[in-house]
Amino acid sequence: MTPRVLCDTNVLVSAFIAAGPPSRVLEAAIDRRIELILADPVLDELARVLTVKLGLEAERVLNATTLLSEIATTTVAAPSTAPEPITGDPDDDLVLECAVHAEAQIVVSGDRRHLLPVGEHRGVRIVTPQQLLAELANP
Repeated sequence: MTPRVLCDTNVLVSAFIAAGPPSRVLEAAIDRRIELILADPVLDELARVLTVKLGLEAERVLNATTLLSEIATTTVAAPSTAPEPITGDPDDDLVLECAVHAEAQIVVSGDRRHLLPVGEHRGVRIVTPQQLLAELANP
């Protein structure tokens, strides 16, 4: 069974700016070894980080978000109610709520402060890109 995976913003940013495990996670989505789930709040934050923090031009940001939309199997909107406080960061709580709503099995994150320490929430495991790649290599 192909795992349903939602990537946190930091994984997507890393995938677009450097080679490494985050970019290999996107390659796994392109190869259909995972079902990539996108969350609107993550896409909004991705566009902001790429534009404001990294100074990428609008066309490159649009190309990145278009690629993600093309390889994703599902896009989920932000919930209409405030998410349950779990991580200590409301933005990360929103990511978790989107993952639960989209019936993701895994959230991939590099956030060692808020998300990764949670480990699992309502049936959604939280792992690093390296952990996901290891699981895909050893089914």
